[in-house]
Amino acid sequence: MEKQIKDLGERIKELEKVIEVLIVIIPKEEATYKFYQDLAKFTKHEGARRMFIKVANQELSHKDMLEMELKRLQQEIEKLKSTGK
Repeated sequence: MEKQIKDLGERIKELEKVIEVLIVIIPKEEATYKFYQDLAKFTKHEGARRMFIKVANQELSHKDMLEMELKRLQQEIEKLKSTGK
């Protein structure tokens, strides 16, 4: 039983570290999205503009995926904490 509690605590700490990384990365994805959107606005070449918009949308997609993963990990931690009680 003691080992299970220790393993549970270690798993929670591991997940919390990943959450810390996600909290740092998510705003960077948003900033990168805005950067490419701005490039698209000020680019006169139509092909380059389309490319910047495509890359911007990819960054937004990355942000959405990271936010979903963050939420999933937060829920997993809550579940683990309630299991350990």
